[in-house]
Order: sequence, then structure tokens, then C-alpha cells
Amino acid sequence: MSDVVQLSVTKARPELWVSTEPQVVYLHTIAQMTVTQRPQTPLNLCLALDRSSSMRGERLYQVKEAARQVVNQLGPRDAFALIAFNDRAEVIVPACTGADHTALHVAISSLEARGGTEMAQGLSLGLREIERPRLAGLNRLILLTDGRTYGDEQSCIELARHAQRRGIGLTAFGVGTEWNEDLLEMIAAGENSRTQYITSLDAIVPVFEAEIKRLRDTIARHVELLVTTHPTVQIASLYRVQPFIAPLVPHLVNTGCWRVPLGDWVVGSEQQCLIELILPTCSPGQQSIAKLELRYETMGAKPAQFATDVSVDALALEEPALAVEPDVRHVLERVTAYRLQAQAWEAVTKGRVAEATQTLQQAGMHLFNAGEIELAQTVHVEATRLLQNGSASTDGRKRIKYGTRGLIAGGKHADL
Repeated sequence: MSDVVQLSVTKARPELWVSTEPQVVYLHTIAQMTVTQRPQTPLNLCLALDRSSSMRGERLYQVKEAARQVVNQLGPRDAFALIAFNDRAEVIVPACTGADHTALHVAISSLEARGGTEMAQGLSLGLREIERPRLAGLNRLILLTDGRTYGDEQSCIELARHAQRRGIGLTAFGVGTEWNEDLLEMIAAGENSRTQYITSLDAIVPVFEAEIKRLRDTIARHVELLVTTHPTVQIASLYRVQPFIAPLVPHLVNTGCWRVPLGDWVVGSEQQCLIELILPTCSPGQQSIAKLELRYETMGAKPAQFATDVSVDALALEEPALAVEPDVRHVLERVTAYRLQAQAWEAVTKGRVAEATQTLQQAGMHLFNAGEIELAQTVHVEATRLLQNGSASTDGRKRIKYGTRGLIAGGKHADL
């Protein structure tokens, strides 16, 4: 693969205060990759599909059509497996390569909806199948559910962590409004995993098609950001901004050096992060803030490791410029909205409805400032409902949680 990577950093404010007190510095990092040639990476896929009784009718019809479209996109080097789960899990298609598409379509058509939902069984069986083929490609388990699993939530999270440690990424789709968004977020919290809210039935097929394309377009993996600062500088928070908003966990390598796993890199997308640093006392003159290094491994039969870095400095003045860079302000508004809505839902679980309502309203203001008008209106509606009824709607809560992260697919209203 031939590529060129550019890593740039923009400070929220170009200058620092000369101060004997600590001060906050925000860094907005953007990594872009220009690719001229890339190999076709084989995929090792397993679909784990909910077939509980709530999936009857159009919902299951669309899911089966989505599975057929996935099969249609398989190449001779790709591996495929299909698991269906309700009260129990069943291998519908064992892991195989170069399988006959017609036979796979017949197997998919046999799916029928019945029973309850026990997701852990589906995940366990799916991971067993996906580990059978030995491919030098991309391993992915795609889960879809429309309901709440009962009594096995911790097992689901443990299975997801086991998979992620073994290099198996998870994509968790929720359709309708009755599934547990907190659980899917926990399942997809690993660096090479993601979750998405599908709000309408006619979006199921295109969402699956887009996911396969996204996996095909993966150009690098094991992407990580190394942040090196003075030992007295603290990392207050660190968020991924693109391709979606999510908190990141820095791992201490040694004093003043932190490793931040970012997962896979898809062609055409940017790796954007927002780093919040707390600087100690600052004397006049040029100050070194941090050194940032981006590392990644290319895909293909002969993967190679690359790195690029940039140093961040700033001039400390008695009267620095106060204006915040517009692009960084926009990112700050969106990340702040995400953090506030998360705090609001946490307050709801603790019975602090008034606090939750106020916090949700503040999140709406930040979304409005970021130009997310429709989502800000949804937040306003749910804040009003929360104040009046003591709870938000299931659809509204999901739209806010996933909308602030940029992870919604479908129309304005959910198909139930």
C-alpha cells in the first residue's frame, strides 16, 4: 500500500497565559491518510442475529435481506458464518470460505422468529466460529438485536473483551427502541469496535451494506496515538472526535508518556481527537506542550508499521489572545454536549430528575451552538418530557445518546 499521512494539531488558543496557577490547554489533532494503492483484504465475518419473537414480520424480513446482501459481497478469500440466537444459539452456517451463495441464501431464508433473548449464547457461539478460519485479514463479528437480554449482561461484556483482546472487532447494531443501549455501548467500547442505532426498518439493509464496505476499506489497524508531555502536565480528558465521538483511555507507558489505542483506520476517514491538558505554572517565553506520535500497521499480506509525529509549542504572554479557534470551538461544543447528556442519564438512574433535566438542557444549548439544530430540538423535547413525567422516551434517549456521537442510521422516527 502506498500512502501519505499528515498529522496536524490545532490549539484552542494560540498562546498561553504567564501564570503561577494551572491552566487548561485543548489540542485538536487530525490525522489524514492519502492512499494511492491498497490491497483487497480478506474478511472473516460472523453474523450473530437476534431471532426472538419480537423480530417477527418486516423486521426479520429486512434482517434476512441484509444477510443475503452481505453474502453477495463475499469474495472467494472471505470467510463467513451465521449464528441465530433467542433463548438459545444455533449455528446456521458454520465458518466457511468460498461457499456457494445460493446455499447460503437458502440457509438464511430458514430463519424464523420465536422465543426470548439471551445474547451471550449468540456471542459465545459466534466467537467460536469466527476463530475457526485462519485468515491474514480482518476478523469481525456483526451483532444485531432488537431486545433486552436478561441475566447475561456481564457475560456479554466479558465475551466482547475476550474477542477484542484476540483481535476480533465487534459491530453491534440495535434496531427498534427496546434494546439496551448501555449494554451495546459497553460491548463496543473496545478500540476496534463500534455500535450504531438503526431507527427505521428500511435502513437495515443499507446499514449492513455500508458496514461491509467500511470493513473492505480498512487501510490500517493497531492505530495508536502516543502523547508525551512534561511529567508535571496532566491529561484531564481525551476524546475521539472522528469518525465518531467516544471517550478514549490513555495507558501510561512511562513517566510523561501515554499510549492511546484508536483501532482500525478506514480509507477516506480522519482520525480526530480532542486532548485536554492541565499545565502547571507557566513562565514567559516559548513553552513545549507535548509531542504527539501516530503509529499504525498497514493491511495486506505483508503488513508494515509506520509512524509520524509532531511537536506542539506555544508562546506564553502576560496578555495572550483570548479568542478560541473556530474549528476547535465546534469540536468542544460537540464533545461537551456528549459529556453532558451522559451525565444527565446517570443523574436519571440516581433519581435526580431536576439535575438531569437541567444538564440535558445545557447539552441542547451546546448542540445548537454546534449547528446540530434537529438533535438540539430532540434534546429539548426529551428534557421537557423528563421534567413533566420523570423519564424520557426510549427512542428519544437512544437518539440523544447515539446522535451526540454521530452513530444514528435511519429516518426521523423509529419503526417499532
